[in-house]
Amino acid sequence: MASTSKVKETRTVLVTGARGTVGGYVVTLAESMGFRVIASDLEARGVRVPVRGEVRAADLRDAGALPALVAGCDAVIHTAAQLDVSKSAADLAAINSEAVAALYEAAASAGAKRFVHLGPASLYDSEYRGVLDEDAPLGPDGPYSMSKLGAELYFRGLPSGGDAPDWTVLRAAPIYGRRGRHFASALLAIGPLFRMISPVVPRPGGGHLSTMAHAEDVARAALFVLGKPETYGRAINVADGDVVPLGERIGCTYDAYGLRSVSVGEPPAELVGRLAEILSRAGVAPGLDVGLLAAWRLVVWRHDLKPALRPRFDPEILASMRRDLVVDASRLRSLGWTPRFPQFRAGFAEVLRWYQAERWVPRYG
Repeated sequence: MASTSKVKETRTVLVTGARGTVGGYVVTLAESMGFRVIASDLEARGVRVPVRGEVRAADLRDAGALPALVAGCDAVIHTAAQLDVSKSAADLAAINSEAVAALYEAAASAGAKRFVHLGPASLYDSEYRGVLDEDAPLGPDGPYSMSKLGAELYFRGLPSGGDAPDWTVLRAAPIYGRRGRHFASALLAIGPLFRMISPVVPRPGGGHLSTMAHAEDVARAALFVLGKPETYGRAINVADGDVVPLGERIGCTYDAYGLRSVSVGEPPAELVGRLAEILSRAGVAPGLDVGLLAAWRLVVWRHDLKPALRPRFDPEILASMRRDLVVDASRLRSLGWTPRFPQFRAGFAEVLRWYQAERWVPRYG
């Protein structure tokens, strides 16, 4: 385990994925904590320029660009990832596995002391039944999760000790937050799509249990573990602790929008599982995506919105409908971290106000 002296030496932090849902929060929070921040993304456009620091655009797949990217950085918080699960396995691996290893090695050569990598809780085995703590078995489903596992396996294979950066992997429950365009952003679309059909939307009950994580809380966790030697060389879960069934979670989104709804009861678990299985099959989801996108474009047109979101039938999210995903973050909490948004209902309402202010989703009433 590393000495705490490395913590004291951390003054300049490189944040990759600075335009993203978590990365944007990390940049802002790191500045407020007194760090000099190097904010990086594929393009400089859209990246907020830190007051103390600078923007360095870079393609992480370009090994030749990495030395300049990491120069002068004491720590790296790596949030950048390829989240589009429609990409090929090779494309996903290039960003989510290979580029991670190259970035870590460049940071080591530059003398960085810390490296925090953001991964998903979808790495846990879908056949495992029970609360998912860090010791639960891994068994990712699909090329996206497999690509993220590749990065974690790389870290595990690193030799201990020496001057290389001490690493921590954060396994985050499904993330929702400002600027998000993937995964949980689908929750933003359900209500408006049903509202196009009827002034009263169907409100399901029951469903599989899960926790989630507000993007700001994930960003706070990434900065928190920088100064916690207890997390060095380990994977650490991040989640809000709010265990909510899927039907209730959808209902929370209706309430945040102010939509009128009517209960339709709890669909049989067998039916939900079977439907998710069918939709997850190769060749089915892309066809349904076409119809879903067309319907969302109608929402955008009717409410004069920006076409920023692209709701889709994400195969890996559909797979999660067949199992509970209750992520236990007690290890992180035991070190003193607490979520700012411990309840999904309040967190989602806060996030929705941002989407509405940006005209990504409609307002009602």
